[in-house]
Amino acid sequence: MNLTSRQILPGGVTAGLIAFVALTSVIPLPASADALQQQAQAVFGSGEAPQLQSSKAEAALGRVLFFDTRIGRDGTNCGTCHEQSKGGADGRKTAQGAFGIQGKRNTPTIVDIVPQISMHWTGDRESLADQAIRSLTAPPAYAHASTEEALAVIKALPDLNERFNSLYDDGVTAANWGKALSAYQEHLVTTSAFDRYLQGDAAALSAAQKEGLKTFINTGCAGCHNGRLLGGTSYQKFGIVADYTQYTGSQEDIGRMAFTGKESDRRVFKVPPLRHAVQTAPYFHDGSVAELKDAIDIMAKVQLGRTLSADDNQAIQAFLQAVTAPMPAELQRP
Repeated sequence: MNLTSRQILPGGVTAGLIAFVALTSVIPLPASADALQQQAQAVFGSGEAPQLQSSKAEAALGRVLFFDTRIGRDGTNCGTCHEQSKGGADGRKTAQGAFGIQGKRNTPTIVDIVPQISMHWTGDRESLADQAIRSLTAPPAYAHASTEEALAVIKALPDLNERFNSLYDDGVTAANWGKALSAYQEHLVTTSAFDRYLQGDAAALSAAQKEGLKTFINTGCAGCHNGRLLGGTSYQKFGIVADYTQYTGSQEDIGRMAFTGKESDRRVFKVPPLRHAVQTAPYFHDGSVAELKDAIDIMAKVQLGRTLSADDNQAIQAFLQAVTAPMPAELQRP
């Protein structure tokens, strides 16, 4: 949730956020369109998509596995929680997996998912491959008793077994399952109007969206939500200056502390990317807020100690419209 550093200081404040706030407090935002574009490039990058590290063949296999209803114990598959019509998420407050088992946290989108520092809200999954492998035994996912049990199911399906063997010398393994699924997700890349703006097309954003971009930066949102995904590259305490539960009406979630055991990680979460926020309500780690405008107001209050005007809120919403993009055609069952 910072520009240059992932260090979290006492109280959950990142060093990068402090530096960003200090910088924007002494250097006014540029007034000209070209200068705004340069400011945006410095904060959010070039607008270019990340280089793909996997092959189309692996991605094609991953797409088949992603939607296959035969692998999960009750027909549940990755596509159950990641729908094209829901922006690559599921529209629920929290995930729902095999046998209707309710997860604890909100489902993130898988579209434009790289690069991030880790998977899940608390960073308890190191990579997409790690997430895919561990989903085989996770209750709010495939819910198999063991990885071996899940792999045995896949090996017993001739068409899948053949496809694994054609791609990998060692056939069906947990590692290859992870490679294929991560390859598929890595290929779910979109281009937004904001990407085109960052690439140099000054006309890609409307006047209202440019005003929203200024407001987003000037308010301090970009101190955490920066980079191509507008987040996803750091951790931050939810509720730096105010108790978030007072505004969301939800119960405390100790966040990353449950994973690390460190008191300093209480209520710390990975900064969620905002790239497809318009399409992926409800919001926050527990899906406790249904409307984007309310989520924006709450974040300003509990993270930055600011009360936004209605005009500023609408401006930020307009900017976030420019950051989203149509869902990839590949996010459908093949």
